[in-house]
Amino acid sequence: MNRIERIGDRFPKLYRSWEKESLLYILLQSISSQLDKTESGGADLMRAHWIDTAEGEELDKLSLLLGAKRGRDEDDAHLRAHLRRAVDEYKGGGTVSVIMEEFKTAFKGDKDLQIIENPSEDSFAEFLVVANDTWFLGSNSIKNEEAAISLTVEGEGRVSNPSVTNVDTGESMTFTGQLKKGEQLVLKKNLAMVGEKDVTQKVTPSNPPLLLRKGSNWKYSEALLELIGVFDGGKFDKNTFAIGVPTVRVRFDWTRQQPATFMVQVKSQTLAESGLTESFLGMTANYLKAAGVNAIVKVTE
Repeated sequence: MNRIERIGDRFPKLYRSWEKESLLYILLQSISSQLDKTESGGADLMRAHWIDTAEGEELDKLSLLLGAKRGRDEDDAHLRAHLRRAVDEYKGGGTVSVIMEEFKTAFKGDKDLQIIENPSEDSFAEFLVVANDTWFLGSNSIKNEEAAISLTVEGEGRVSNPSVTNVDTGESMTFTGQLKKGEQLVLKKNLAMVGEKDVTQKVTPSNPPLLLRKGSNWKYSEALLELIGVFDGGKFDKNTFAIGVPTVRVRFDWTRQQPATFMVQVKSQTLAESGLTESFLGMTANYLKAAGVNAIVKVTE
């Protein structure tokens, strides 16, 4: 039953309100039409205040209320995603669940989409030292890390029984032997190599000291240090003088889990099908992230 029929039923039968040629029916038709427009206008007004249904200029006005603005060449679909991010910020955005939900909306699902907290990254640190030098180094990770340590002799001369020590923990690793100019000693867990030669049996203990998350002081030493003499007190047949002491390049290589960092990883085909760009994903991730957090976008094959 339409609106005109519902109104006409309220009149006495003798008015014959159902006859379309009658003045009453024409009057009821006009009233019904205005009521339909009013009802439709109310529904349109409500839709104009909802991000999911507002369009064009209505969406631009909503943007102003949220302190946002339509970007150049940004269509309604992308602007809606922009406004949802603004709402998420008011709701306490920055959590993995909020970020994941936003990207799931952008990709219409979570197919080939992954958010990785504290992603891994290869890191290294190098120090040019002589015997008894110290330095400060930490893992720059969310935890203590195991590192491969390499010692490369630079300059003329030899080094004997080189040792690397974590001064704060007292852990050290020592090679019993000599290294000459250009030779490199690589120390790993249960493995030590000089070039292609396995020298694991000459190294104690079998595991390098840990890189601490909080950082610690380190020291390089060698047996040669005990034999270094001074010109006014040393003996040429018993002491080695500092002029010929070579420098050693100490290098640490390790994999760290990046603190205060998350990575959005998506396959290139999924990205192409979505119509979005890598730069747009980066902008979205950085918009949603909490202060002090690093956001990375990685597109994979």
